[in-house]
Amino acid sequence: MAYLFLAVALALVLLTVFWQRSLGRPICPPGPRKHWLYGNLFDMPYSVNWQRLLDWNEQFGDMVYLTAFGHSVIVLNTPKAIKDLLVKRARNYSNRPHTVMAYELFDMKKSMVLADYDDKYRELRKLTQQAFGPEASKKYEGVQLDIIRRFLQGLQKDPQGFRTHTRLLVSRFILAVTYGLDAETADSEFIAGAELTLQVLTKATLPGAYLVDLLPSLRYLPTWFPFASFHDVGARGRKLVYDHRSRPFEYVRQQMADGVASPSFVSDLLSDSYMSKFQSVDAAQWAEYIKWAAGDMFGAGVETSFSTTLIFFLAMALHPGAQAKAQAEIDLVTGGHKLVTLSDRPNMPYFKALLQEVARWQVVVPTGVFRRSDNDDVYNGYHIPANTIVLPSIWALSQSVEDPGRFNPERFLDDSNSPNPYEYIYGFGKRICPGRYLADNFIFLVTANILAFFNVSQPSGPLDDGLKLPSNVSFTPTMVSCPEPFACNIRPRTSEHAEEIAAMIA
Repeated sequence: MAYLFLAVALALVLLTVFWQRSLGRPICPPGPRKHWLYGNLFDMPYSVNWQRLLDWNEQFGDMVYLTAFGHSVIVLNTPKAIKDLLVKRARNYSNRPHTVMAYELFDMKKSMVLADYDDKYRELRKLTQQAFGPEASKKYEGVQLDIIRRFLQGLQKDPQGFRTHTRLLVSRFILAVTYGLDAETADSEFIAGAELTLQVLTKATLPGAYLVDLLPSLRYLPTWFPFASFHDVGARGRKLVYDHRSRPFEYVRQQMADGVASPSFVSDLLSDSYMSKFQSVDAAQWAEYIKWAAGDMFGAGVETSFSTTLIFFLAMALHPGAQAKAQAEIDLVTGGHKLVTLSDRPNMPYFKALLQEVARWQVVVPTGVFRRSDNDDVYNGYHIPANTIVLPSIWALSQSVEDPGRFNPERFLDDSNSPNPYEYIYGFGKRICPGRYLADNFIFLVTANILAFFNVSQPSGPLDDGLKLPSNVSFTPTMVSCPEPFACNIRPRTSEHAEEIAAMIA
């Protein structure tokens, strides 16, 4: 009996201690129910589930908290939460997650996209913003229009291959601006390598894509140990990344030495006028900075621009009324038979609204680019642990308008106060995309000139294998979300337009 009494007393003491400690335990934001063993492992956003993101927004509000094996993730669902944390508290939320595969094994800590927000990053970001600011970006209009002429001719000759033409268009554009490569040089030497590197990095930078990211202690396993194949993946990835950054960079340096380099991001930053601004950095270190920043531009720009252009084709096929209004405005501004240029843009308010609706209708990066909390924080009474991965739900922001499923450019022309997508699609605060003005100019020139010379419509005949009707298209559940292969008719608007396209490049 005495033993029983002692056991009960001990149990009561332990329960009291546990209860008292639980009173002082910080409360994390709400989220899906956690399993007692693996937490929210199967709720983690390894891919994009649009309906789940919306359900979480309705069920949990501003923030959704997930945890598994000591890792925590917070999804931010509202403009206020995103602004309060990523902008107002940027000092604590401007770094990137340190995934083992990408950050360590691929050695991507040198990457501008994945680097922490330190002095080195701020230096390079400042230069990148100078090189691609609103005015500086305009100097690339000539090379953009040259590449667009080739693209329009490709569409005329092979309209069913519009997806391939779009991919080539974007790759040529990024390589021309970054390294000054002309189309032939880019096609033959660099695009294939850049595309392969991008495929490998896309998977490696997704937190949790590899087991070693969830269980970081695995990285200490020897290479011969079972389940340690990630070492080989990391070694191959590191070499691939290094080669992709080094080869075009050295090409530019040789072109500069020979006095024949075309204007580009790399040649600008390697010039004496730029290097003199950073006398505290030796030449070798400066070259390394530029090499990594230039390599990042392909990965950051190609997938997003490619997907945005395909979404534009899809929207035009599905919404002929919006297409016709945009074409009427373009004809009024240009006379109907010349390339649209940046100088035409201020006179095209409907087309501006059309592009805003394209950006909102199907956002290209639904979960934004991951951030990381440096230190413990408290927001709205909830505890946010240090080293939490923070995802701004761009998809939730895009749906915070009246009738979000309806494609309606007019929502940005009236007084409805619909949030401007360009205020969230390029990121937030100190990590907002430094190349956004260049990308914005490019998308405008490409899409406006598509409608200036072509009609886009739904297919009327049988579809090729693997293609879908525009009305049945799904989007890839990846960080950069892209429409799956679909069919559409792309034809010159008139015989005169066909002749003008054919004469663009003799």
